[in-house]
Amino acid sequence: MKNKLSVTTTVIFCAMIAVLSVASIFNPVRTFSETENRELQQMPEFSLKSLFAGEFTRDYETFITDQFVARDEWIALKTQTELLLGKKDTGGVYFCDDGYLIEKTEVDDERIAANVEYVKKFTETLSDRFNIRTLIAPTASLIHADKLPAYASIWDQAGLLDRLSAELDGFVDCRDVLSAHADEYIFYRTDHHWTTRGAYYAYTKLAESLGIEAITEDKLNITTLSEEFYGTLLAKVNVQTSPDVLEKYESTSQPTVSLDINLGLASADSLYVEEKLTVRDKYAYFLGGNDGLVDITTSVKNGRTLLILKDSYVNCMLPLLVNHYERIVLIDLRTFNMGVVSYLDSQYANIPDGSDVLLFYNASSFADNRQLVMLNK
Repeated sequence: MKNKLSVTTTVIFCAMIAVLSVASIFNPVRTFSETENRELQQMPEFSLKSLFAGEFTRDYETFITDQFVARDEWIALKTQTELLLGKKDTGGVYFCDDGYLIEKTEVDDERIAANVEYVKKFTETLSDRFNIRTLIAPTASLIHADKLPAYASIWDQAGLLDRLSAELDGFVDCRDVLSAHADEYIFYRTDHHWTTRGAYYAYTKLAESLGIEAITEDKLNITTLSEEFYGTLLAKVNVQTSPDVLEKYESTSQPTVSLDINLGLASADSLYVEEKLTVRDKYAYFLGGNDGLVDITTSVKNGRTLLILKDSYVNCMLPLLVNHYERIVLIDLRTFNMGVVSYLDSQYANIPDGSDVLLFYNASSFADNRQLVMLNK
């Protein structure tokens, strides 16, 4: 009986491998995963050099994994199985109270310490020339810590923000204002970003620090863009859940804008990319994504310039910030191929002395950021 069971198990296993192998041959190679919102590995080009360097086998393994038959369905099955087994996290995501998915962040203390020093040096070097502010936005794992599973291992985000507040002149601490509104819809349930309402509350704190008058809620036009937004965290676990609501906040007297993207490689006359509302990554409606350099000119004629060194958290706040500046320059160090100090000293920048400079990252991306060394280059 035991031998028959072993043979049956072996036959079934081999049959499954055969079926999957044949299916893989006829499975179309995809370039992009809408569910995971990322480019998929393509078949690597073979060469003896890449083979002996280990590059070909590494890329081929990624190719097989990315192009696996019914990949999205397997991810969903894995998640459902782990939930049935009582797990409260999978794929770097915690399953939390009230239907929230919250990112599980693992940090390197040495990298955090280095990033803090990069920002301190940048601030100290340029504080005589510019009005520098640093806004490190707390994430849902801090503001909604009460929703996390009891055993959740959380990095010391509060400790980082305490240190920055103590050591940096011009640090904008948003914890209090966000905590005061924690019972509102200030973080998406399926995405790692804050909602536009959360960004609005942080904007009021930033405006106070910069000495500008924040737009009050009675002077806002709030538009619902989509009630079918499924974010990046859901893409990692691929389970059935209710969608998020995507909104934009604008002034009732919103200025016009003109965008120069990557030194003239592209241009636009809007902060929004409407077609992004038809794809899964609807948050990309704001700016269309994250270009290395975006130079925004507005119809606000007050002579004020703001330079923002950023991640995507600031994107949904830009419709508010453009009300206060004639020019806003955005730099995303992930794709910007020049040091910031070199850029400011170059002919391309033309950022007048006395301008506002803002370092704007969410706490998780700041902790894991590998490009902040470029601040001082």
